[in-house]
Amino acid sequence: MLGRRLSWAIVATTLGVVAPLLFSGGSTAVAGPARAPSMNAIVTLRPGTPIPFRIRGAKVIDSFPRVGAEMIAASPAIVTVLTHNSRVLGVSPNWQGHVTGFRDGGGTDHAGVLAPQALGGEAGQPGTGAGVTVALLDTGVNDTPALNRASGRLIDGVDTSALSSGGVASTDGTFTDGYGHGTFLASLIAGGPVPGSGDTAIGVAPAAHIVVVKVADSTGQTSLEQVLAGLNWVADNADSIQIVNLSLAMNRPTAPEYGADPLNAAVEDVRAAGVLVVAAAGNTPGEVGDPGLDPQSLTVGAADVEGWWPTVAPFSGSGVVDGVTKPDVVAPGVHILGVEDPDTEIGQDNPLAWDRDGLFKGSGTSEATAVTSGVAAAYLSDHPGSSPLEVKTALRTGAQSLWGWRSGAGLVTMSDGGRRGGHQGLSDPTGEAGFDPVAWQANSWLGGAWVNWLASSWSAGSWSASSWSASSWSAGSWSASSWSAGSWSAGSWSDAGWGSDG
Repeated sequence: MLGRRLSWAIVATTLGVVAPLLFSGGSTAVAGPARAPSMNAIVTLRPGTPIPFRIRGAKVIDSFPRVGAEMIAASPAIVTVLTHNSRVLGVSPNWQGHVTGFRDGGGTDHAGVLAPQALGGEAGQPGTGAGVTVALLDTGVNDTPALNRASGRLIDGVDTSALSSGGVASTDGTFTDGYGHGTFLASLIAGGPVPGSGDTAIGVAPAAHIVVVKVADSTGQTSLEQVLAGLNWVADNADSIQIVNLSLAMNRPTAPEYGADPLNAAVEDVRAAGVLVVAAAGNTPGEVGDPGLDPQSLTVGAADVEGWWPTVAPFSGSGVVDGVTKPDVVAPGVHILGVEDPDTEIGQDNPLAWDRDGLFKGSGTSEATAVTSGVAAAYLSDHPGSSPLEVKTALRTGAQSLWGWRSGAGLVTMSDGGRRGGHQGLSDPTGEAGFDPVAWQANSWLGGAWVNWLASSWSAGSWSASSWSASSWSAGSWSASSWSAGSWSAGSWSDAGWGSDG
């Protein structure tokens, strides 16, 4: 793993009088100031550390051994001293997030794009994706005419959406989708034929299976704890899962630098378990969202394929991450037609997104990521047993070259060349050869910035300074103010064209 192997040094900010910190394998014993507030923090541990890692003066609330992390409740003093421990890679708040987007106003001048038609080849054809399971970390999935549980191709995995409100992760949870994001993306990955999809299915790999990993509730609310719990479950079930789709992109709230943190460190553990991680580049131009910033992710940007020549969507995130160019590829992600449940929040709040034959339009790197997961499923169906790195390399080398570096290796395809790797122009087929571990280490865990941040963030009994604003689905434009600094980018849901500010 790139990030997890690196050593980590940090200068702590002292918060009051710090009592001795002891570590044991037994029950916890309170230490520190007598009436210090107890706050939740995510602790990422070095490989080989037994988990749960019990800390005197702290309570282990939840542990995620497959991704090397746990969540604790402790005083600020305990958390600060914990950052010095040799077993600890880093400590961060349990970020609270919201799957957010916006609805732009406008006309009906775009007919929409069917992803299988845009990709060509065997996309959307019977049997494409057979034998492959994609874990969808999202808001849940509702039964639709395109994909339902009765088909046997939609499987309930784990529901972690109640963790931050005192609930537990459960395989008997509520896997339906009150928000609508996951339902739409599932149709793009593996949805079957529906009215309006022509001679193909609505999804790229209609024979693939989707396992629902619900990490956000019916309002789109989620947290770092919930996402880590979902990734932990995927790693624990890696024998039966080949791909994990992460159409979630967080702009880290404390610094613009790229480096290891709890989320992308977990992604590396999932890939080490044998699961391909397909992650969104994010919808902030000039930046790469987390965990798509991780060099080991197959990071996906959005392309507009409606014109005479495909172009990178203006909102699509991009950047150079310590020598690694992101995204790895782009995929159709503007006015993409899929299937939505009309009773979801997204379905009800976006009437202009409904199109012919009851199809729904979505735009964003979320959609492009789902399309790419479908392409990866098709490749794995034809090449069973391929490693995550081999699949990533095949999709990069099979991509269609586009103008400009913001497309990465280019536009994913389903042609014979794309399926077998026909692009000969890449000097770095894996996209990982240029990785600079020194630069990555310098910014790992934000170079200690999180500890300085701790000193000012413990207020009113919560991580108030770090919580993500939950922007609404309201009319507006793609501008710096449309997305909060740490929102989970969900894309745009509209049948309208991109505004003049692009």
